[in-house]
Amino acid sequence: MESLKDWMTQPEGLATRLRMLRARAGLSGKALADLHGWAQSKVSRIEGGTQIPSYDDLARWAGACSADAVELEELQRLADEARSMREAFRVRMERGQARVQADHNDLTSQAHLIRYFETAFVPGFLQVPSYARSVLTEMVDLHDLEIDDVDAALAARLQRQQMLYNPSKQFEFLITEPVLRWLICPAAVMREQLDRLQTVIGLERVRFGIVPMGVELPTTPQNSFQIYMGDKGTVVAIETFTAEMFVRGDEARAYERVMDKLWEQAVTGDRARGLIVAAMDAIRS
Repeated sequence: MESLKDWMTQPEGLATRLRMLRARAGLSGKALADLHGWAQSKVSRIEGGTQIPSYDDLARWAGACSADAVELEELQRLADEARSMREAFRVRMERGQARVQADHNDLTSQAHLIRYFETAFVPGFLQVPSYARSVLTEMVDLHDLEIDDVDAALAARLQRQQMLYNPSKQFEFLITEPVLRWLICPAAVMREQLDRLQTVIGLERVRFGIVPMGVELPTTPQNSFQIYMGDKGTVVAIETFTAEMFVRGDEARAYERVMDKLWEQAVTGDRARGLIVAAMDAIRS
């Protein structure tokens, strides 16, 4: 699947067109941002293909760069196509969660190193069935799915867990401490899930860590993501409330650097187990 960023930054893509317009007008990114009271990072995200500009953004951009009505209409068309690409995940979800889970099984089968960073959920590879069912059931409501195939999706997710014991693969699971604390499922289920996490510590070919609260972070953990590294290159999957994107190349390497930095503040082994036990005690009390 081509990433949204790759599509927007191709030679005739929306991000490339906007960057060329700005350059033609002799404006720096900062100057364009200042004209409209935007953060300079907004211009960078739009030109980097990671943010789709609104119609108002496009009108302001085109006006500042003296673009004509025909050029503006073309920019709006490209923005509409970008939004359609972003909706691709919703379309996949509407066909059922089992298919989405199968896609991730395929990514895992082709990778030799799988790296997960999670800010909200226990990684799918480590979920007990009752926790996984709770998460997948939540997705039905979140995406207003007409197909309720939670059982099939759960089976696909549990099938993927068997790859943990494949000697040709290595895994890294890095989670933030709130993952242990948020009750996104019944307390009894969460206790079962936390108990399962303790068994992961020290598992062969698995690196497990927790970024604790109260430490100074080298970078902000803005969202969860998964990195799949194989012979054909690296693919990063980023899921939001409404979309799932796959990135490669320089953007994938940026996610690798983010994860490396976050590992610097992570606790592992007995210190990680201590955080898990403390979370279990908090649920009991």
